[in-house]
Amino acid sequence: MRKLERKKAWLNDIPVAKYEQPIHSPILEIQNVSFGYPDKQATLNNVNLTIHRGEMVSIVGANGTGKSTLGKLICGFEKPISGTLLFNGKNGNNDSLKMRGEQVGFVLQNPNQMFSKHIVQEEVGLGLLHKEVSPDEVKLRVEQTLKVCGLYPFRNWPISALSYGQKKRLSIAAILVMEPSILLLDEPTAGQDYKHTTELMTFLESLQTQGITIILITHDMHLMTEYTKRAIVLSGGQIIADDSPAKILANTELIERANLKQSSLHALATTLHITDHERFVEKFIQFDREVRLNEQ
Repeated sequence: MRKLERKKAWLNDIPVAKYEQPIHSPILEIQNVSFGYPDKQATLNNVNLTIHRGEMVSIVGANGTGKSTLGKLICGFEKPISGTLLFNGKNGNNDSLKMRGEQVGFVLQNPNQMFSKHIVQEEVGLGLLHKEVSPDEVKLRVEQTLKVCGLYPFRNWPISALSYGQKKRLSIAAILVMEPSILLLDEPTAGQDYKHTTELMTFLESLQTQGITIILITHDMHLMTEYTKRAIVLSGGQIIADDSPAKILANTELIERANLKQSSLHALATTLHITDHERFVEKFIQFDREVRLNEQ
């Protein structure tokens, strides 16, 4: 009985955070967008999605559900067959890659695939050399970006001497210096241990506080629950859920439909005879975040 009372007390002593629509203006609106490769079944079907300035959002789903294709459309690597992509209210369907790159910075899963130079500061400044930016401005922006990314002490280092986590930050720095309003990352923590994952995601959270919109394409349920307040679930080329991670993870029917990995929190709630799974998952997420923040 005492265990049951303590369990109920724990569930009730922390206010449950509810997902609320951001008050900031939309930065990206995807309206009735469909896409398919030639001679293949449509990859995306009538997708509608609005992302607001300063959000950190996760797009999740099993392999082949359209996550990467949606990312390519957002970055301008592909163009929709039908529908419209609006950036700050303006139709971006006919944007060139250069124009789209000024709005959306795409970070590849493997940072080593993004480097063209050998020295850290040369890599960060490379993109600015193709724009009408004065040498003094280039130097200033490169130094500022390296400081934001915690890489300024290594500015003269060869890239090969950096750790994997530092290389990941360098790949982000090379995009941040171009001052995009949206960062889109494909499986940002793939191949990284807990320590490097925490370092990278804490860094991304700091960028979010500066007003940068961050979109994470991932299948990592822990990443979704720990760092984002909103998750978009794709299945069969359609959005089947757009809600808080806790609500998504507590919905077993949705998890099965999207072929996502069932959270161990659901099994734990069942073992503890907790019927309100959504509340339990939300409580656990909040508790886990508090522990992480206290450890920093």
